[in-house]
Amino acid sequence: MRPSKTLQTKTSRHHKRYWKLLASCSLLALALLTGCGNDQKLTVVDHAASVPVAPSISLSSIDKLDQVYGRTWLSADEMIIERNNRLMVHNAATGAEHELTPDRKGIQLLAEAAPDGKHVFFTEGVANDRYTIKGYILDIQSGDIVTIGNIDMVNEFKWADSSHLISGTPDTGLQTFDLQGHKTTLQLQGTNTKDTIMQVQQVGETIYFVGGSALNRVEKGELQAMPIAKDVWNFDVAPDGKSIVIQQVGHNESEPGKLMIIDHNGKMLGKVAEGTLLGRPAWSPDGTMLAFSIYQESQQGMKGLYIFNRSTGTTTPVTTEFQAYNNSLRWSMDSRRISLYAEDNGVVTALIGIQVK
Repeated sequence: MRPSKTLQTKTSRHHKRYWKLLASCSLLALALLTGCGNDQKLTVVDHAASVPVAPSISLSSIDKLDQVYGRTWLSADEMIIERNNRLMVHNAATGAEHELTPDRKGIQLLAEAAPDGKHVFFTEGVANDRYTIKGYILDIQSGDIVTIGNIDMVNEFKWADSSHLISGTPDTGLQTFDLQGHKTTLQLQGTNTKDTIMQVQQVGETIYFVGGSALNRVEKGELQAMPIAKDVWNFDVAPDGKSIVIQQVGHNESEPGKLMIIDHNGKMLGKVAEGTLLGRPAWSPDGTMLAFSIYQESQQGMKGLYIFNRSTGTTTPVTTEFQAYNNSLRWSMDSRRISLYAEDNGVVTALIGIQVK
């Protein structure tokens, strides 16, 4: 979603307060990391083979969409974008576009496609009421739309699976919605359940959320929150649930932001990157790759968009053109395209094609 000016200011102050320059080299669990520095490249050595593993990911294309926010992928080629407060379906292969909901006229900002691409959660404003936002679920095949009611834009909505949405509540809880719009409230227990939950993700029957700056794990049947990592700003769980990337912030201005990988119990597996400002990381749908962006004040260190290849243990620079920390990375459903938008000089969404050898 597009953040408000107030939220943008708070986010900017947060990053400026916590993240300062530090050129970085990265360690990955159970692997020896070398080659970081002016070449902006990381090379991982496989302990079993004891020889460097060559990067297997390369840039194949970059297409730019001006004045467009990239929202979510519907398939390998189709992406929902927002242009002029309208949600459109853009075909990355042909460039063709059509409106997602042509019969609706309200202001639309946010969209989130279900994992199977059959339903889309989207938001719409209310005429003559700048503060009210309503949420809807669209059935792509039939065009039917279900209303889930007023939503708080502070709380992020994600698909728990292809049939349920999950989100924080306007207070300090969790809620799920089925495809008919029926809501279920989850009463959490534990020490980190008194803060607003802005980011939540469910993998299988396990729910992860950030509360009180800690990343917590909850089993859906028990709802007892267990903290597994501190000082977490953002996170993303791999589709198999075995690896979690967390974005940690420092306690003072001299500490850089860090991307760390932990397991579901919070055990540290390794450090992927660190830098002045870090974009929100994202695992690919097939779970083999992790995309992230870095902004660096210095001329040294990692800059731009990177992909960590989980299968080869290699981190590869993709492009230095996009270094914004406020971008939103999204993978296409075939894990062969990445979209991200930046707002440094007017909003621009890049559709980046990658080739995996």
